[in-house]
Amino acid sequence: MRNILYSLTGRIFDLVTSQVAKTASMVIFALVQCVLRIFILRPLIIFCCLVLAVLTAVPVAVFISPSFTPDVLAQGILRVMHLLPGAYTPLCVAGALFELVYLIRRFTVLPELWPDDAAQGKGR
Repeated sequence: MRNILYSLTGRIFDLVTSQVAKTASMVIFALVQCVLRIFILRPLIIFCCLVLAVLTAVPVAVFISPSFTPDVLAQGILRVMHLLPGAYTPLCVAGALFELVYLIRRFTVLPELWPDDAAQGKGR
């Protein structure tokens, strides 16, 4: 039998700390984390890798080609800067594909064969 004098704060506390609320919050936090990885982290990683490749290729191009002057480099940088807003969509798609590959690996790999905490900080 329910207590009629049950306080409002006690009822709110019971609702917030219930198993359903914990499960719902865990699902929401997992979805938010997935969205952050798709739209921010993965595109940033891909962009940094592309910038690293360009930064290693530019000195080689400077030494190989005599027509590669600082003015040509500045014009190329300006052209690339105008392309960056349009490049964010393919970067997000690539991030979503990386996340999809990660999720497929998590769902298909048998946990007893290769668990995420296989070494547990020990071993080689």
